[in-house]
Amino acid sequence: MNPTVVLVHGAMHTPWIVDPLRERLTALGIESLAVQLPSSNPDSAAAQGLTEDVAVLRAAVEAVAGPVVLAAHSYGGVPATWIAAESDQVVELVYIAAFALEPGTSMMEGVGGDFPPTWNHSPDGLAVKAGDAEESIFSGVDPVVTGEAVKRLNWQGMRAFTEKLGAAPTDVPLTYVVATGDPALPPPSRSSGPAGPRTSCASPRGTPRTCPTPTR
Repeated sequence: MNPTVVLVHGAMHTPWIVDPLRERLTALGIESLAVQLPSSNPDSAAAQGLTEDVAVLRAAVEAVAGPVVLAAHSYGGVPATWIAAESDQVVELVYIAAFALEPGTSMMEGVGGDFPPTWNHSPDGLAVKAGDAEESIFSGVDPVVTGEAVKRLNWQGMRAFTEKLGAAPTDVPLTYVVATGDPALPPPSRSSGPAGPRTSCASPRGTPRTCPTPTR
């Protein structure tokens, strides 16, 4: 049975952001689904944390009848790492310019202990949002796509950044897709992470690249 690709969006995003990728996977005959993480919500008071993200992603993986490839972007790499450590269904973990943390560390530690000065804090203090997303997240992206994407950005719950990663896989093949022109998450931020069979490839921002897949 061919694996189903489960796509995990990054902070502040929704599954809408991976719709073009899902269309390409479908054209290749690859089944996929995209998960909405509860840490990303238009209501700052409703934005939850890493614990809830892991629970939702776990349920999504368990609902798949067969093996799963987890493909996660940015913050999405954190709950994906946790699930890859726990689920026998996960046969590969793909980091797409994503955080690959060690167990016991948090996203806050991964970003250097503080938020960028351009980020906005919600009035209730429960969530954050990038205030310069056009440059810090979508620089180099088509302006029309950028405009639509920025309109769709949610608040990201603070606990997504402060809660610590509970587990990381040691025997699941890992692939890193490095976006060399990504200002939000430069390559050094992704230089360490869970142990396991690794493959990496570099891709300029906006340029698709097929990475070789390691075998178990």
